[in-house]
Amino acid sequence: MTTISISPADFRDIVDVASIVASVVATMIAVWVVYLMVRPSRRVREERRREREERPGELEEMWRVMDRMESRLEVLERAVAADDPAPRITRPARDARDDRLLSPAGDGRESGGMK
Repeated sequence: MTTISISPADFRDIVDVASIVASVVATMIAVWVVYLMVRPSRRVREERRREREERPGELEEMWRVMDRMESRLEVLERAVAADDPAPRITRPARDARDDRLLSPAGDGRESGGMK
């Protein structure tokens, strides 16, 4: 007959491993429960699947839109590359008041200095 002896250090190691395994299993169960709570019902999933199957022409429509966008881009590129420069925006003529507004302050009352 063979006897098995377990020291307190061995027992502590067994408890540590068991606690790690138990926490991993508990985390996996919690994630699974949350997944089951937030996923859509089977009815909703089947409705979405049927809607996707009923709209096979959507891809062709997307290609038509892309072709139309490319043709518009070509028109825009030709317009930008044209020899006619865009009209420049001109500023109105400057007034003498503008020069006074930007001139440095003098020694008068308006300058904030104390006499």
